[in-house]
Amino acid sequence: MPRRLESGHNLPIALIIHEHRKYPVIPGTVQISVSRTGEKPLLFKFETYSENEILHPFQDQLRVFLFTIPRAQLPDGEILVNATLSITKKNHTKIILNDNLFSSSKLPFSCTITSNPLPGADYCTYGDLHTHSIYSQSHVEFGPPLQVIDRFAKVSGLGFVGITDHSYDLACRVDNYLVQDQSLKRWQMLSDEFTKPFETIMLKGEEISCLNKKGKVVHLGAIDHKSFLPGTLDGARKNICFPTQITINQAVNTIETEGGLSFAAHPGSESGILQSLFLHRGNWSEQDIPENLDGFQILNSGFKKSWFRGKELWIKMLQKSRRLPLLAGNDAHGDFNRYRAIGKPFLEIYEDLNRYMGFGKTGIYGPQTSQEQIKNQIKNGATFVTTGPYVSINFSRDPQSFAISKVTIDRAVSQLFLHAISTEEFGRILKVTMIGCGAENVEKPIFSKIYNESIYEVTEGFDVGGVDRKYVRAEIVCVREDMRRCEAYSSCCFF
Repeated sequence: MPRRLESGHNLPIALIIHEHRKYPVIPGTVQISVSRTGEKPLLFKFETYSENEILHPFQDQLRVFLFTIPRAQLPDGEILVNATLSITKKNHTKIILNDNLFSSSKLPFSCTITSNPLPGADYCTYGDLHTHSIYSQSHVEFGPPLQVIDRFAKVSGLGFVGITDHSYDLACRVDNYLVQDQSLKRWQMLSDEFTKPFETIMLKGEEISCLNKKGKVVHLGAIDHKSFLPGTLDGARKNICFPTQITINQAVNTIETEGGLSFAAHPGSESGILQSLFLHRGNWSEQDIPENLDGFQILNSGFKKSWFRGKELWIKMLQKSRRLPLLAGNDAHGDFNRYRAIGKPFLEIYEDLNRYMGFGKTGIYGPQTSQEQIKNQIKNGATFVTTGPYVSINFSRDPQSFAISKVTIDRAVSQLFLHAISTEEFGRILKVTMIGCGAENVEKPIFSKIYNESIYEVTEGFDVGGVDRKYVRAEIVCVREDMRRCEAYSSCCFF
């Protein structure tokens, strides 16, 4: 289920039964309990639900049911949801609470029921540029059907989603994700899905395993390229059909030629020793970033270690006069409410409550109504990344006089304006900072302000004239009542 439900939408809850042919069970009653602290739980029961089944191309491997709870029956604010399913196997019935993953917490799901749109939604379009679908299947992970991703994105307030399935998964057979398929039927089936109508703008893409300068695998995001780009070295399969691996430069050049969009996928992530030894994975470096790369997805779910390493790499590129826009995604594989993955093999499931589709968001200035518009705005550098608040740098107090782009600003411009918006959901604005970099190639704060009162929208003017500036950018920090921080970082204005 989604972590956020906007006004005008009912709450969707998905039941996913994986490998049902290999491990057959008969699903029975679904009971959903919705509660708030100190209040009596609301109960919703589904006895028969064949009409709730979502049809998709992998029906023989994965059954998906979508239940709906009317918005009118839900209280506002944060709710906790527990879902139970009775299953029968060989005349034995058992009850599953939330999931049947060994050692998982079974904690209730949470969702914020709100009447407010995302902050600044009148001035931008929000999306998640790095999401995996049912076409990413392997020994340890699988994604949901595109219809489910689309529905959950819509009710959460997202306007677009980048479907970036792994190149090594797309190279495998439809009926066996461990065996490669030179005919690329899985890739073709994914491409065909994008001829269907969606509620949001669904962007067809790929997460390509490419070789860096050291011959190690790093991941490159691609949107709207035409041909499959093979990268299979880190897929943990026998590499029979695609022995030749593609380099970063080769992939980016092909994407550019085909009119697509390329971006470094989570370039701050560091591969561990086992990943390096067995999956040939490495790290992004300054030497790996092509001149024609379109963007930098350094926000990958939250402001963690990979964010700081990626941000450091991004700043080094800015100081070398590379005009790379910031992008965000969450690398979600069906993680709509919390992230679950193998921690210790055969022993432990790892969970992260702050990693799910839409947690880290890419904001694109202005209304976006098509894939082409989104690509062009990203290539133009008109973006910011956030876990909640909205931020922009403008030419005037007009909130739509956007200044953030790759276009050079005339040095005659002496003043710009920072615009920040938040809501109670993401916390009051605590601090705004404008950072500039000049000829000395050192970033310094050029304007900063801390707010002690509960403020949710500010516009602050700051001087940029009379100084030899290369670029300026904005950082926003908000704090919620529970003391959790939500932050936003803009791409740059260049001089």
